[in-house]
Amino acid sequence: MKRAKWTVAGLGLLLILAVACTTETAIKSVKLGKDAAVSSETSAFATGDTVNAVAEISSAGKVKVTGRLLIDEVEGQTKGPIPGLEKTIDLASSGTANFTFSPPTAGWPKGKYTLEVVMTDDAGAQKGTKSANFTVS
Repeated sequence: MKRAKWTVAGLGLLLILAVACTTETAIKSVKLGKDAAVSSETSAFATGDTVNAVAEISSAGKVKVTGRLLIDEVEGQTKGPIPGLEKTIDLASSGTANFTFSPPTAGWPKGKYTLEVVMTDDAGAQKGTKSANFTVS
């Protein structure tokens, strides 16, 4: 009887280890929308719209998820990250990272933008990146 208990316990431990080892650390998706829940996905925004994003994360451990806005093509603006528009969220494991970017006082300049999401582990090693493009008109 004792042997059967140890066999069951050993098999249970192996199953837990197998599941843990097969959990992929990844950014599964990045969706943009005009409301915080991103109930309706879009890639087109008006100059006064708030840009909301939801990144679905798969991870067996702690990760940091950073979302930042980048300029792609905006008249009179330099291509690259927009200073001050970067947010980092700590997740204990799989879940969602929600980002909200409010428009500047004068509104978003018309053009093309990218939201870049980068995931890193506790040691700072990059574990994934995904982006979503959008336009402001």
